[in-house]
Amino acid sequence: MQFLASRSLFISALVFAAFSCSDDSDSPDNNGGAAGSTSVAGSAGSGGAAGSAGSAGSGGSAGAAAGSAGSAGSAGAAGAAGAAGAAGAAGAAGAGDVGSDAGAPDASGNVDEEPPPPAATRLVTLTFDDGPDPTLTGAVLDKLEAHGVPASFFLIEQQLTPDDATVIARAIALGCSFENHSDNFQSLGVFPAQEITDRVNGASDAIEAATGQRPAFFRAPNLDTTGAVFAAIDLPLAGGILTGDYTNGGPNNTPPTVDSVVNRVRAEIQDGSIILMHDVQPGLNPQVTPDALDIIIPELQGQGYEFVNIRELFARRGIDPASRQDADWDFVPPNN
Repeated sequence: MQFLASRSLFISALVFAAFSCSDDSDSPDNNGGAAGSTSVAGSAGSGGAAGSAGSAGSGGSAGAAAGSAGSAGSAGAAGAAGAAGAAGAAGAAGAGDVGSDAGAPDASGNVDEEPPPPAATRLVTLTFDDGPDPTLTGAVLDKLEAHGVPASFFLIEQQLTPDDATVIARAIALGCSFENHSDNFQSLGVFPAQEITDRVNGASDAIEAATGQRPAFFRAPNLDTTGAVFAAIDLPLAGGILTGDYTNGGPNNTPPTVDSVVNRVRAEIQDGSIILMHDVQPGLNPQVTPDALDIIIPELQGQGYEFVNIRELFARRGIDPASRQDADWDFVPPNN
């Protein structure tokens, strides 16, 4: 009997010790704790037990050391992060009270994560001078359609013919705009003010008749804004990144190549850029510009740029293009 009583006391002591050694949720950080089970999903279990990984992972220490997750975020099972219990967007697990902070697990251990704020959109616009032309403009439109992006075409009055109706309709369907590039290719700075005004207004009339859009921007032929050009024109003037996709526009006045055009864009691109290209250039290999677009468009899209026409660029930025009276617009800065 004495032996049985002693044995009973010994077993009781073992049971008591087993309960006394269970995890204590108020204990300090145990570097992930023991490798035991993680208890109920959505809680830190036994002081942040780390499961099989045995550590808190990259999100920092587990268990009570994470305490109140707060802005660091807390959430469900630790999984590959190695931290047991609740794991937030930041990967921290915690046994503390997260209160009403975003990312707290509900009664079922599910995490109500708030979506991150949307990233600011980078905007860019492609512009093409010297058209239209049924074939050459069509080759540019093939690329714009393939990538699903709009652009703006700066048209020359003398280029307009009834044969352009098809390419104009294609451009309209893409959301393109039509702007003014004067009545012909001649620089305007040599003319008196009234003649400049008449030439530009006459071109706007012809462009509106052909496209249904009244031009909202002007680009001077050869970018010549000397003399009375600014004063004589009541449209905002657009410049842009000179890609050199014109005769002898390559390095050291050499013929342009796809690489030379793409590299100009890479070197100068910024949020709000206006890219100045040509759909029509006499004597230029017509495939330089279209082939460059196959590189430029997906590359900039991969960097987070959205392509818009020039009118939308200003509208999205909330900037009045008429606010600049004595210089070209090369880019439209973000509206911080």
